[in-house]
Amino acid sequence: MPQTLPTQPLGPQAFPVTRIALGCMGMAGTWNPAEVGPENIRKAIVAFEAALDSGINFFDHADIYGRGACESVFKDCLAAVPGIREKIYIATKVGIRPGYYEHDPAYIRQSLHGSMDRMGIDYVDLYQIHRPDPLSHPAETAEVLDALVDEGLVRAIGVSNYYPQQTLALKQYLKAPIVSNQISISLTRLDPIYEGAAGGDGDGVLDQCLQFGITPLAYSPLGGGWLSGHREVPADHKDAPRLTRILDALKELAPSYGDATPGQLATAWLLRHPAKIVPLVGSNNPAHIREAAAGANIELTRQDWYKLWVAARGEPVP
Repeated sequence: MPQTLPTQPLGPQAFPVTRIALGCMGMAGTWNPAEVGPENIRKAIVAFEAALDSGINFFDHADIYGRGACESVFKDCLAAVPGIREKIYIATKVGIRPGYYEHDPAYIRQSLHGSMDRMGIDYVDLYQIHRPDPLSHPAETAEVLDALVDEGLVRAIGVSNYYPQQTLALKQYLKAPIVSNQISISLTRLDPIYEGAAGGDGDGVLDQCLQFGITPLAYSPLGGGWLSGHREVPADHKDAPRLTRILDALKELAPSYGDATPGQLATAWLLRHPAKIVPLVGSNNPAHIREAAAGANIELTRQDWYKLWVAARGEPVP
């Protein structure tokens, strides 16, 4: 029996996406499409079904993941669960090519069709520009994105790794709203929380998300996996003192939250923010997927949220 997770509306259709999503960058198990075989596909299907059983209905891809292999094995995942397409929310991204970025309108259109063909779908719920391209004018990017929405090939538009001014530049020319910004944020990367010295080297991304109703999608929500609690931090790790300090704070809070794991509490820390961050679970391990999903049902107190923030900063609140 699938678990139930909290949801929130995303996009013009207000599709109820789960507060936890599955990041599919490692779904193929390799970045070499020629290496994908039956075992890779089997593991991808097992991970997909574990996500569904955990209540997750939001899946995030990119054309560059596995050089297309991750989208290709996702087609097998969809085929393994008949009728699932209309019950889930599929996102993918465009704009990163080997060694450079490209937002050329013809390339964006070509890449979208490539993604849909690989996944065996006829529309994408959320199409995201993967990284800003300094050589592309946002007006040209906006024009092709709006056309794809008008044609029914894309239901919503998002960005990824965009700073506030870059988002505003694209937003100025788009008719469709920007509904998401996929960013790196975790207890190990606090930059998006504040703009200015009060938050450290803040960039103000979450403030902008609150201003315009943009949903932040958090990749690497466990700081590259170090906050999961599943592996020891090497003494020679460049950030070992800070990671150890954060993990100690997470473990100290565990008894107050039903002995939640460090990863669950680190996930709950993101979910507590009013911008309604959606953490992307980047794992093919069914047990880790289920564990992460359970973090969606933990609500940290204000005091405990700040306790973890202080541990991550290494100094008291300003």
